[in-house]
Amino acid sequence: MMKKCFAMTVCLVAALILAGASGKPPETPRIVPAGTDPGLISAITKAGSDFDVAMTKADVAPIVEPYTQDAVFVSIDGTVFRGLAEIRQLYRDRFAKGPPVLESKIESEEVMVDGDLAYERGRGAFTRLVDGKRREDWARFLTIWQRQPTGDWKILRNIVLPAR
Repeated sequence: MMKKCFAMTVCLVAALILAGASGKPPETPRIVPAGTDPGLISAITKAGSDFDVAMTKADVAPIVEPYTQDAVFVSIDGTVFRGLAEIRQLYRDRFAKGPPVLESKIESEEVMVDGDLAYERGRGAFTRLVDGKRREDWARFLTIWQRQPTGDWKILRNIVLPAR
């Protein structure tokens, strides 16, 4: 019963957060509740920065470093990857098959905290060379962070949705 209640709560919060997400760049700075653990903000900032650099270098390790061992990643097409090994393989496959990423941008727009869980909403873009032209594709994301027993924050769930 407790697991079902938790799952329903996470789904409801995710739906509410994403309902407010716009496909436009944020006009105001990222929204963060007062008193938010600075370690969380540091983890989010580092993960986004490391992701942007790693995507342009096709470097999987920094991308998967902030994930928990049992993390779940839902890609933009709805495919679910369970666990760190599957998420790592997802990025290896993407780098092997797709055109290289010239630029990557992660924009964290809002953070909500509920005890040892934090919900980060934002958007990101990749710029690639497609048919000789630069192409930028945006998507929205919802990342659920979990405080670890050590006090560090790690990604528990990551959901990517098309931009509107």
